[in-house]
Amino acid sequence: MAKAWREGPGRMAVKVVWHGPPPVAPTVMDALYVADDPVGVALDPRSQSATLDRQLADLGIVVRRLGAEDVAVAHGEFLDLAATGHLKHFNQPELTAAVRGAQQRSLAGARALERRVPSDQSPLTASEFAVWGFLRWEEVSSPSVYVV
Repeated sequence: MAKAWREGPGRMAVKVVWHGPPPVAPTVMDALYVADDPVGVALDPRSQSATLDRQLADLGIVVRRLGAEDVAVAHGEFLDLAATGHLKHFNQPELTAAVRGAQQRSLAGARALERRVPSDQSPLTASEFAVWGFLRWEEVSSPSVYVV
């Protein structure tokens, strides 16, 4: 599980907040959800996390399921933020190991993380999806003006 937030204008921060066995994840997410009051929770329905969807719903946690295009966009946005120095991370060993072992694959006309690599990609995937979720929230929560 990862958390993303705005660190300042044009700068995002992302942090792995939990990394452990999937059966414990709903309990951990429930506690984090109550403590942090997040703007959203996202998961990839084509990953091991898909098994958590129903359990999280039973806890009252609304989950946004990413499609192939969303996964590709999440990866691209994350890479862009990292390449331009607009992504703050916290030098966490599990995220660093995932980045070092990461490979890309084609997906939805773009690129995404390759899941079939020897290193655990879940910290990196969670980080990409956390940033994606926060950016989507910003898109719909930004004030706007109507002119008639």
